[in-house]
Amino acid sequence: MAKPSSAPRSYSRFAMALRRFRANPMAMIGLAILVALVAVAIFGPMLWMYGYADITPDLSQPPSWAHPLGTDTLGRDMLAMAMRGMQQSLLIAGTVALLASLLGTVLGVISGYLGGIIDASIMRLVDLVLTIPTIALAAFLGNAMSNSGVSWLGLSLVLGALFWTSVARLVRGVSLSLREMPYIKAAKVMGAGPVRIMARHMIPNVADHIIVSTALLVGVAILSETGLSFLGFGVRPPDTSLGLLISNAQTAVMTRPWLFYAPGILIILIVLSINYVGEGLRDAFNPKAAPTNPLVAHRTRLRHAAQPLARQPDSVVELSGFRVTFPNADRPAVDGIDLHIGRGEVLALVGESGSGKSLTSLAIAGLLPVGAEASGTVLIDGQDVTGLSFAQWRQYRGRRIATILQDPSTSLNPVLTIGAQFHETLAVAGRISRAESRKRATELMTLMAIRDPESRLDQYPHQMSGGIRQRVVIAMAMVHKPELIIADEPTTALDVTVQAQVLESLRIARERTGAAMLFITHDLALVAGVADRVAVMREGRIIEQKPVHELFAAPEHDYTEHLLSLAPRLDLVVKAEVVPVPRGEPLLRVDGLSRHFLRPRSKGVSESDRVIHALCNVSFDLMPGETLGIVGESGSGKTTLLNTVLGLFTPSAGRVIFQGEELATPQARLKASRDMSVVFQDPYASLDPRMTVGELLAEPAQTHGGQNAAQRARTVLDQVRLPASSLDRFPHEFSGGQRQRIAIARALMLEPKLVVLDEPVSALDVSIQRDIMVLLGELKRELGVAYLLVAHDLAVVAELSDRIGVMYGGQMLELGETAQVIGAPSHAYTGVLLDAVPVPDPTTERQRHARGRVQSWPTPADPLPACTVSGVHK
Repeated sequence: MAKPSSAPRSYSRFAMALRRFRANPMAMIGLAILVALVAVAIFGPMLWMYGYADITPDLSQPPSWAHPLGTDTLGRDMLAMAMRGMQQSLLIAGTVALLASLLGTVLGVISGYLGGIIDASIMRLVDLVLTIPTIALAAFLGNAMSNSGVSWLGLSLVLGALFWTSVARLVRGVSLSLREMPYIKAAKVMGAGPVRIMARHMIPNVADHIIVSTALLVGVAILSETGLSFLGFGVRPPDTSLGLLISNAQTAVMTRPWLFYAPGILIILIVLSINYVGEGLRDAFNPKAAPTNPLVAHRTRLRHAAQPLARQPDSVVELSGFRVTFPNADRPAVDGIDLHIGRGEVLALVGESGSGKSLTSLAIAGLLPVGAEASGTVLIDGQDVTGLSFAQWRQYRGRRIATILQDPSTSLNPVLTIGAQFHETLAVAGRISRAESRKRATELMTLMAIRDPESRLDQYPHQMSGGIRQRVVIAMAMVHKPELIIADEPTTALDVTVQAQVLESLRIARERTGAAMLFITHDLALVAGVADRVAVMREGRIIEQKPVHELFAAPEHDYTEHLLSLAPRLDLVVKAEVVPVPRGEPLLRVDGLSRHFLRPRSKGVSESDRVIHALCNVSFDLMPGETLGIVGESGSGKTTLLNTVLGLFTPSAGRVIFQGEELATPQARLKASRDMSVVFQDPYASLDPRMTVGELLAEPAQTHGGQNAAQRARTVLDQVRLPASSLDRFPHEFSGGQRQRIAIARALMLEPKLVVLDEPVSALDVSIQRDIMVLLGELKRELGVAYLLVAHDLAVVAELSDRIGVMYGGQMLELGETAQVIGAPSHAYTGVLLDAVPVPDPTTERQRHARGRVQSWPTPADPLPACTVSGVHK
């Protein structure tokens, strides 16, 4: 990611788009052709000696100096007719495309964003229009206007009124996904209304699809006009169009081909040039568009002579002088590393994002990305695999090398059941019956402690939690008893209890298969309980390799020592000095808050079983300047609580009171949005990619009519330690940590009294996590802002919070001072969470594993109390 430079950038949005458009050679060629065609259509008839209706004595003459495109059977000059045809076709096609795109975009965005009865009504209108045959309607209009003919405007209006449906359906589909994006939710929280959100956020982010659809509609309109003219319902003689010229020439293609070729070539040139211009505009106004086409990039495998690594006895994998570079990169992504993994050994590869960890693992599996240039040696069981073909790699991937990725949803096919995917994996080794594959899959899933594996085999990935999906992926990795398991950040973004379950599943998989493991992570606390040996990477190089106990006890490199110091320690939190929070009137009061949902109706499910108690009778106070942390595993109700407090969900019961006023009406919510803001988990999705940092920061002030937004933006950027030159840049030009700082700056624009933090550091590297945590602490002390913090990492929450609330099943099980909750928890579930937090100490972690984990909760003897609060919101 590019870091902001000190030099300000003063290009306007239009100037930046123009510069990007001019850098696209195909777009410039298309524009030149289109401009030339339009110029000929407009000015050509003024300069040419013949008019399109003039009759000459030269009947059916081939091209000549007098008639460059020949004449038709009536003696009319084809060049004059082609220029007139271009005028009509460009007018018709352009008007149809603009009308259909405008109408389709407006209705599509409204339908996708508002949903409900408005969405249903617009979609029924779309269905109705689609049932009307274009040709039949045009024929009816043609008959109705048979005396005067159909004008280009009338024909354009008819076609535009029919073709908007394709744009509306496309825009609606994209809008349905966009409305759930965090940056849309952030706009709602800051008080932006539906019209502003649709105009400022939805339409710009649908622009790519609109531009492409508009360009395609030009070609469709020309072809439709051609068909209508052929049937006699388009442009009527003596006027003409390109479509009418083609229809008139169809009977004479073999005898007088010049009548057909000229209008045909012009249609092709118009359609192609508009499509290239459309693609150029799409990329020009998209700040994230790639400057080159990745489809034409290539992967280069360079075989440089490398000094062979002294063979390690009984190694599964050895890398010698391995190096990966990318074109135009400042430095190698992987810079001459030497690495080996012994049989049955767990090697942890540790480093921050961009250090080269994942590229190293991809090289071992032969999956380097397009454009990568690799050199050095990669040996698997002593065999050099750097030059293997795709067919040869298939003998390794999935069989001898299994890969477990960070996000299990990307590893599992969303349209196949789990059973079908197990069968597909098992069939790689040879024919196997469905019954046999199902039996083998059930055994592996049982081994992974997945409850009711038989029914799970008939489910799709989206019907499972993230932890269950990851354990399914681990079970699939065990199918062929691989020699090496590559686990690339397998527990990132999972809550601590699920993380512990996944790590236990990995341990079982390794023990049962005897496989070696390459465990990739940025979290040294996890390494302590998993690895036999640790290799630390930084900027593409391995800076330190040691057995895990030695590395934690005596790190040699300053960077390793720095990483070890960043891991949060719960024992240090308990010993930390407690800062008293001033008492008085609460800033935020949540009183008996509940939120329930209904499952879809299905056979065998009663009405009472359809109710999901996502939030049940939750109450707490948040004082000015206080930080209240809410913890719990996935599905505990943390995010539902935040969304209900922020007004994104309507409460089923209970009240949210902010600064003494209940937030029960839109007016109260709008007033509260002036003093309440939010920072979401994902810094990549919480900032609108089509807006510059300056526009993002100015939006809260513009929404509430604030003055001097530019000066305030510079102030908050300084508060989050970013330079003012960042204002002219787009979010994708920053690193993840910098983007989260921008999100925090936006939250501070209106000097709020409360900032809601939804997993603010879980998607960041450990060092960047530390930077953001320090920043949040400094802002709290400097500005006196209160935080409502939600996270699944108890160690992070404990370090930032004055008080902690523990949630499970939508209920608040425990609420107390941080030191009390961490040091002397009163609820059994809090003990389960504390026991699952990894400790960055190999000896302590192994002792904890040896004595066994704390018994899980709830249990049959101590169940979760039933929720008795009524009221349901669908």
